[in-house]
Amino acid sequence: MLESIGIGPHEEQIYAELVAGPATDEHELVDRTGLPEPDVEQALAQLERRGLVVVHPEQQHRLHAAPPDITLKLMALQRLDDLHKAQLAIAQLSQRYQQSGVPGGWTEPIEVVEGATAIAERYGQLQRNARREIQSLVAAPVIAVPPTANSGEHDALRAGVRYRVVYERTTLEGDGQPTPLLLEEWAALGEEMRVAIEVPFKGSIFDGKVVLVVLRHLPPGAAAKAVVVHTPALVDALCWVFRRVWESAVPVPTALATPADGPLAPDDRRLLSLLLAGYTDQAIATQVGVSMRTIQRRVQRLLVLAGVQTRIQLGWQAARRRWI
Repeated sequence: MLESIGIGPHEEQIYAELVAGPATDEHELVDRTGLPEPDVEQALAQLERRGLVVVHPEQQHRLHAAPPDITLKLMALQRLDDLHKAQLAIAQLSQRYQQSGVPGGWTEPIEVVEGATAIAERYGQLQRNARREIQSLVAAPVIAVPPTANSGEHDALRAGVRYRVVYERTTLEGDGQPTPLLLEEWAALGEEMRVAIEVPFKGSIFDGKVVLVVLRHLPPGAAAKAVVVHTPALVDALCWVFRRVWESAVPVPTALATPADGPLAPDDRRLLSLLLAGYTDQAIATQVGVSMRTIQRRVQRLLVLAGVQTRIQLGWQAARRRWI
């Protein structure tokens, strides 16, 4: 427990024994702790140097512990002071680094990252630096960080970072992929997830300030490549794109329960046919024999399933997905 203020395990064990009661000599501490005599002697020398052990040669029990509430607090305050100095030095170095204009540094409006390993490292760094929210658009194929290896998301979610992720439909349909199990795991940790037929780009937005975009269309055999965008105007534009995709995407449980293509249930197919024929909600309710509110709820459900917001878009998606 005291390693954070520079006290080693053996020193801590010896000090704890002396806090419990003074000792006659080193041999008694060897018996009480079970540590080898050289380790006890070395630990006692360190503790005495730090002022944590007081030696009274004239007393029978000559080894005593110094009061912990004074000595240890002073050591902790010293460590805090050292940490503050280190933070100031880091800030100064960061400022000099930014001013130097090193290629690929944070002063670059757009970084280029090449290679799957480098992309994974940069992505992990951005995840660790995020404090509020990470927004992601996920598309196949996996290039840098497989779902099973994304420990950074586990850590960020547990730290309270909000995750909103839109998965391209094909990422949930690949043969042999462990995606459904992972989705349950991410959801249990707090990830908010939706599914879209397709996403406009593959990447993540970190705290609305930095965006990592993985390039999807590269020549055959070319190394994986990503760009990290820092320019505020570009970041704002990509955030706007994410919001539009998120708003039109379907919640994952609903999407997984409904096939992307193919016919609907007979009742839903009849409802769609009447809508496309131009019937009003009231007329459809009369035809079907239910309340108008029920029809409106069913239409809203179809809008969600299709991932659209208007009835005109619903008709186009119904034809595209061969629902009618």
